[in-house]
Amino acid sequence: MPDIRLMRSSDIQDILRIEQLSFSCPWPEEAFVSSALTASYVLVEADGVVGYIMYHNVLDESMIINFAIDPAFRNRGWGSELLGGTLQIMLESGIKTFWLDVRESNATARNLYQKYGFQLAGCRKNYYTQPDEDAVVMVKHAQQD
Repeated sequence: MPDIRLMRSSDIQDILRIEQLSFSCPWPEEAFVSSALTASYVLVEADGVVGYIMYHNVLDESMIINFAIDPAFRNRGWGSELLGGTLQIMLESGIKTFWLDVRESNATARNLYQKYGFQLAGCRKNYYTQPDEDAVVMVKHAQQD
């Protein structure tokens, strides 16, 4: 099983490659460089970075702002490993509530989040582009573990 560690600036090129392969409207390099790396994690195995997850924390709440596994390494349970491992890290650091947005059509991601206790909290109409699509807003409260 790969290791989870804090994201480093030296990981940005690997993360950009995964981002380009994973999303129809990928973040530009500047978005990763300007994001605080203190609540961002990578999944690393022998071939290097195979996934990443980024959180934005305010007080005792956190928003998952980006999360992807390299398509070549999907369907191995590594997304679950990265999400579960980092949720535990965040809970231990005092985070009590987690939020996220996910494409309405992304059943795989929605099922993964539900497995970890996320529940439907709302909808953001036409939130995504390329293609246009609503975002499902999900929330997880620490006492739901």
